[in-house]
Amino acid sequence: MSNNTVDTVVIGAGVVGLAIARELAQRKKDVIVIEKETTFGSITSTRNSGVIHAGIYYDAGSMKAKLCAKGNRALYDYCNKKNVPHINVGKFVVATSEDEAKKLDSIYNKAEENEVVGISRVTKDYVNKKEPLVVCYEALEVKSTGIVDQQSLMRSYIGDFEDNGGMIAYNTEIKDIHIEGQKFKIISSDGTIIIANSLINAAGLEAHNITGLIDGFSKDLIPKIYYAKGNYFETNKKLGIKHLIYPLPTEASLGLHLGLDLSMQMRFGPDVEWVDQINYTVDPSRVNLFYNDIVKYLPAIKKEDLRPGYSGIRPKLKNKGEGKSDFMIQSSKEHGVKNLVNLFGMESPGLTSSLVIADYVSNLVE
Repeated sequence: MSNNTVDTVVIGAGVVGLAIARELAQRKKDVIVIEKETTFGSITSTRNSGVIHAGIYYDAGSMKAKLCAKGNRALYDYCNKKNVPHINVGKFVVATSEDEAKKLDSIYNKAEENEVVGISRVTKDYVNKKEPLVVCYEALEVKSTGIVDQQSLMRSYIGDFEDNGGMIAYNTEIKDIHIEGQKFKIISSDGTIIIANSLINAAGLEAHNITGLIDGFSKDLIPKIYYAKGNYFETNKKLGIKHLIYPLPTEASLGLHLGLDLSMQMRFGPDVEWVDQINYTVDPSRVNLFYNDIVKYLPAIKKEDLRPGYSGIRPKLKNKGEGKSDFMIQSSKEHGVKNLVNLFGMESPGLTSSLVIADYVSNLVE
């Protein structure tokens, strides 16, 4: 490639970048996705729980609240239409004591405000009938929560994107971005130059670094990113659990939940480990923390049943102890550069919200 001119460059082939590229291509835009890895979605988009979230936890008015419940419905519609493997398993958020049960009220109220469908307060007996091995004092049942095969979902997005003339450049690292008049000049490390009318920075963990490459972009407008690592432990044990089981959420995570893959195999996580460097090794000694949390709602599990699994890193806009982190979708309204959109802090529920985020971002550059 030498000089190429396109309508839009999307940086990052994770689930959010691909959804945006797909949407723009379907709007008849000429789009190139630039990805520095050898394949799509290999950083954050596949290193998660693969959950289709209902939107019950997010503060009313936050970006996450606005996008998640709508995203949930859009994603189910899409998966059904495109035969993307998914299961609407539902989940229980369990309180294991009377004190914890009081906290279920605020989650339930938030869910109502966020227009979540299919959520109800349920008794311990109700949970026991559905999941005999799960111990709780009281729970919320969330019927609209599910699981999806992230790889298949992204492949489907890519299929739609390429059917509409889109192209992905893998193994491509960006060296410089210049704003020339109303256009963006994107220079990759091999000297390739792409000229674009609009630029979408969906680079996930690298989004702040990519913004730093834009010549003349004010450093004050680039938020600081904090890395919250989420570790998972896996098990071969088959206990016949059919729902996702979540403890009460903490400030930075939704708790060490019992997750399922599409073969209904259990895994546990993610926890929260604040790190300075990106490193995906799971420390086996964290098993104690995991076991002590899980055994409260699943006494049938033994410590020796657990083994280190995989991990992912969430790009947070707030550090440990600073409260909940929201998405930040920054457009010309915030930074004054026409047709430039930066997406910061794109973590959960980014997968669930991906189609709705795509629509929202595409409207910002139309």
